[in-house]
Amino acid sequence: MTSPVQRQTPGNDFLTPAQLKALTPQHVIDRMRALQPALLEGAAEAEAQRRPLDALWNEIRASGYFYMWVPKKFGGLEASVDEVIDATLPIAEGCASTAWLASFGLVHNRHQALASEQFQEEIFGGGRYGIVAAATMPPGKAVRTDGGYLVSGRWQWSTLCVQADWIQAVAVVDGPDGPIGGSFLLPASDCEIIDTWNTDGMCATGTHDAVAKDVFVPEHRAGFVQNRDGKGRGAELYDNPIYRVPLSPLLAFTTAVPVVGTARGAVNLYKDRLLNHTKRGTAIQERDRQSSQIRLARAETMVSVAEQTVRSAMNENLTGDRLSGDEQVAFRSRLRAQMTFAAQLSRSAVQTVCESTGTSIHYKTNPLQRILRDMMVMTSHVIFDDDVTMEQHGRAMLGMPPNTIIS
Repeated sequence: MTSPVQRQTPGNDFLTPAQLKALTPQHVIDRMRALQPALLEGAAEAEAQRRPLDALWNEIRASGYFYMWVPKKFGGLEASVDEVIDATLPIAEGCASTAWLASFGLVHNRHQALASEQFQEEIFGGGRYGIVAAATMPPGKAVRTDGGYLVSGRWQWSTLCVQADWIQAVAVVDGPDGPIGGSFLLPASDCEIIDTWNTDGMCATGTHDAVAKDVFVPEHRAGFVQNRDGKGRGAELYDNPIYRVPLSPLLAFTTAVPVVGTARGAVNLYKDRLLNHTKRGTAIQERDRQSSQIRLARAETMVSVAEQTVRSAMNENLTGDRLSGDEQVAFRSRLRAQMTFAAQLSRSAVQTVCESTGTSIHYKTNPLQRILRDMMVMTSHVIFDDDVTMEQHGRAMLGMPPNTIIS
């Protein structure tokens, strides 16, 4: 077992009732746009320390960002899809890793609206939100005990584990008809984080392994209902369609928005370079080269199309609970395919601007070099697996069932 990881200092900086009452989505959007230059300036340091800068992460917390999909019942904003995108893109234009974690943190608060009402009061009551890490693969083991379960496991790729208040772990428990999978909410302080995230990109996400050994989880923090179709507990409790959307397009959305914002940041950096750079051995400014103008326009267009695709797909996903059965499976597959294509466009945009940057792209101090590495890691996420995603969409178009668990 490798060495344990020091956690990011947890915040106790929830907004006061008066601050929450005055908070609006536009306020959050404005705060994130104002924070973008500092995120860009601090991205290299975040990569070096392998987690977001404490001061900037706390700025995101203080902005109200994590309240955006907390239910209004608890003081949350229930912001629109477009408002969430508008608040997240500037974070990604500054630091891909910080945006990745922020996006997951925001959406994971939405997920808790599907949990028991007792747990929702525990996590959201008093005008709070949770920073909840995902621990899904491989599944752990849960054993029934008085009043709940003892959960053990070691989960890879535990996004947000360094910042987490809670860890949402997938584990298998023996049932009367055989093993069944469930979701168990563990206090992060009861888990150990193991340093395994040694990667060439997205270093500051700190997506390490999470380990639990016989952690007690009371009944109200355990759930066994599959909510991939959006017809779970959230649909019963809340009117807002965000709490009953099909799951796989929502996961694709969670990852696609940081991808698009990161690509937008690369285009902005390339534009600044063209305005101020003359290539060695020539007397022509880069801005005056037709080839550079074409590359800039092509990259910007790819990112714009990607952004509009993500906006359209996620807004359409809000209507997905009206469908059921095979019809909804085909719906989910189509929207996931669209967001996968948006991620591919974003990656191509980054590659387009990096290809003409010359040898300087390979300096580790060059922010475009870091963005290129970050982009390759982000788009390697399983939700963007092009072969699998497009196969499922094609199967659905042909009236065939999915052959993957992510559908």
